[in-house]
Amino acid sequence: MVTHDDNLKSVNVMVPINQITGVILAGGRATRMGGQDKGLIPWQGKFLVESVITVLRPQVSTLFISANRNQSRYANLCHCLVLTDRFGDYAGPLAGIATALQQAQTDYVLFVPCDSPQLSLQLASRLYTSLLVNQAAISVADDGNRLHYVIALIKRDLLPNLLIFLNQGKHKVSQWYAQHTLARANFSDIPETLININTLEEYAILTGNYH
Repeated sequence: MVTHDDNLKSVNVMVPINQITGVILAGGRATRMGGQDKGLIPWQGKFLVESVITVLRPQVSTLFISANRNQSRYANLCHCLVLTDRFGDYAGPLAGIATALQQAQTDYVLFVPCDSPQLSLQLASRLYTSLLVNQAAISVADDGNRLHYVIALIKRDLLPNLLIFLNQGKHKVSQWYAQHTLARANFSDIPETLININTLEEYAILTGNYH
């Protein structure tokens, strides 16, 4: 079941930062980026993941990075725990999500990709408000045109269900989400904050190096 939060602008909810763990997903192969580790490509004089860390860290109580390579480099950049997938070989975002849900000690876990350098400081607030008001188990960012499935707030108690899903050989994020009450957090007024970099062309355009 999908619910919407189009009328939540007047809702004032205190976000329980102490009950939210943040996780940056950096565990993919990045085949459309020529196999580069996307979190470690240059961005405004630093690495791409550093922009994500800067925005996400003040919105959560604990921060993890999910990575399947360059773990020591990520650990040095984040000064946090780096998690390696426990399910399969580059098995997709759900593998990283499951590993993080196992490690987290908070009621909620906020996931973002390492290649979204313009995330909003309102991210946790909007996702949590949407989840709470809609009495949902998962809240996903919606730019007004589509859902950004790996920008999501997930209740940690969904872990047992996710493990069953993965053990059945399933890995599609949208398919697992469809089993739960899903809230769409409205970011249609700031859709640029959800932009992610999937290809070398997109990277060139965002960095101003496109010809």
